[in-house]
Amino acid sequence: RYLRTLYLGLQSRWQAEHRRRHFYWRMMFESADISMLRLLETFLKSAPQLVLQLSIMVQQNSIEPLQGLSASASLLSLAWMIASYQKVLRDSREDKMPMSYKGAVVQILWHLFTIAARAIAFALFASVFQLYFGIFIVTHWCIMTFWIIQGETDFCMSKWEEIIYNMVVGIIYIFCWFNVKEGRSRYRMCIYYVITLSENAALTVLWFLYYDRKTTSDFDALILVCVVSSSFALGIFFMFIYYCLLHPNGPMFGPQTGGCIFRQRPAPGPVSPAEAVTSPPRSLPRTTGGEQDGAPGERDSCVPAFQVRPCPP
Repeated sequence: RYLRTLYLGLQSRWQAEHRRRHFYWRMMFESADISMLRLLETFLKSAPQLVLQLSIMVQQNSIEPLQGLSASASLLSLAWMIASYQKVLRDSREDKMPMSYKGAVVQILWHLFTIAARAIAFALFASVFQLYFGIFIVTHWCIMTFWIIQGETDFCMSKWEEIIYNMVVGIIYIFCWFNVKEGRSRYRMCIYYVITLSENAALTVLWFLYYDRKTTSDFDALILVCVVSSSFALGIFFMFIYYCLLHPNGPMFGPQTGGCIFRQRPAPGPVSPAEAVTSPPRSLPRTTGGEQDGAPGERDSCVPAFQVRPCPP
């Protein structure tokens, strides 16, 4: 996929003027697919490693330099990939305003602190209650997966592929919020963060009541509790900064632009029943007839497999 993106990028610079736009959008779609796959890989690999490393640090009550560097890299990669995917996704859609680099940086800080609080709370609880921690993770994952399925996402070609995709996204929901449905998401996001705050508080309080007093002093335990609470509070603070000042659609409490770069709705043209597709599949062939014949193809002919689909007109 990286080579394919590089090839399309070079073609968008080398081709004639009337074909550059076609190859440019195909490159952006491939970039969105790559970002989504990297996001899934990061949460399937780096997130469990982060919790394991933090749990070992808490049990040993010591931090080796290499351990701290590895845990910091895992945490940064999680926050980086969430913000990176959101920016690439908006850049690959003409019906969405692009995200500024300031907004991307604030998004990184938002997810960095919320994921850090989540991971530390997990590590504290897992250092004392290993079995119950596994039960809690499986229960939370099942609830989140069912919630995502109830949202009726439409990303894959078949029903079973969609269920598998929802199960993988449920793993992301263990650690942070990830929007998988087009439209207003503030209420779903508020519900998610209320649940997350309650779980973090419960896990941290249970650890504080039953932690090993021989290896961890009361002062260190109190510091860890303050780190969890302050990290989550900082994450929510940067989330409000993003939505109130730096969201591409405009401030949350100000005038909204609707997320579309067009100021006026284009007049609908005549569409035959055979062409009236309101929910096209995502995984379409990467090579279209227009590209083979040397003519510039339409942007909708190469919709990426994981892009959030716009609402039907």
